[in-house]
Amino acid sequence: MVAFAAGCGNSGSSGNGAAENASGGGNAAGGDKQKKIAVIVKSTDAPYWQTVKKGAEEEAKKNGVDMYFTGAAGGETDINGQVNLVETAINQKVDGIVLAPSDSDALVPAVDKASKAGIPVVIIDSGINTENYLSYATTNNEDAAYQVGKKLAEMVGGKGTVAILGFQPGAGSNTARENGFKKAIAEHPDMKIVTTQYSQSDKTKALSVTQDILTAHPDLTALFAANEPSVVGAGRAFKEKNVTGTILVGFDSSDDVIPLLKDGIIKAVAVQMPYTMGVEGIKQLVNSFSGAEVTKSIDTGTTLVATDNMEDPASQAALYPLK
Repeated sequence: MVAFAAGCGNSGSSGNGAAENASGGGNAAGGDKQKKIAVIVKSTDAPYWQTVKKGAEEEAKKNGVDMYFTGAAGGETDINGQVNLVETAINQKVDGIVLAPSDSDALVPAVDKASKAGIPVVIIDSGINTENYLSYATTNNEDAAYQVGKKLAEMVGGKGTVAILGFQPGAGSNTARENGFKKAIAEHPDMKIVTTQYSQSDKTKALSVTQDILTAHPDLTALFAANEPSVVGAGRAFKEKNVTGTILVGFDSSDDVIPLLKDGIIKAVAVQMPYTMGVEGIKQLVNSFSGAEVTKSIDTGTTLVATDNMEDPASQAALYPLK
């Protein structure tokens, strides 16, 4: 059984940007020539993105379109690499692009260029600061993080000091998660955010940064880790230091997160639906090819999984989407 890992910022891919192809065979919707779609994500080999890939592949095969799946060699922080991949797709004259932008500003010129070239772009996972896209399928990151913050406030009785471990400044999803979490904490005057640090979506860095936070704030009440590499690294730091007086909550699930939840080291996480993102990315492009209705904004959903509800059917379905 496979669980999925974090979106919106994962550790760098060992994939070097090489495309992985999937073809549905036959003719594409909307014409005799088979349509070709580029699916460009942040990190090709992380479990979260592999789940996106599976959803995209199955929808592509269902609709008879050809697709390839790729990401920048350096993972999420390789923003120039991702820009180059979009430029390459435009030069190849693909029929559509599904893009999970690593930076909400840096990818704007490339997306605008695709639009000008008549290539529709569906944005998934993280937002982008242009309107030149066909559709946007994503988690409501701000609301999901707000729910995590609300759950945390209940756990600590609305009192205490809190640290935030984000992943990538400039990523739309990171900003939305920070904002949502801060909104929940701001509702409690006796709760205070004492520091915000970043992991660069690297589990090893997340571990060391968490250790530094715990050392600097020995009486810390709680820590919020904003994506899978961050929460895994933080969880490992908690485990190594045998931390019991500080509550850890976070965002995303994976085969690394689930044992930490089961052991009670992580108390709660917001779990995304990356498979649905992959499906919707392809589906909205296919709809545009055939002249069918396109949905401009799609909330792909989240489930709040905590130690006290992780055996519930909804939580199990979220933790094991490919089961």
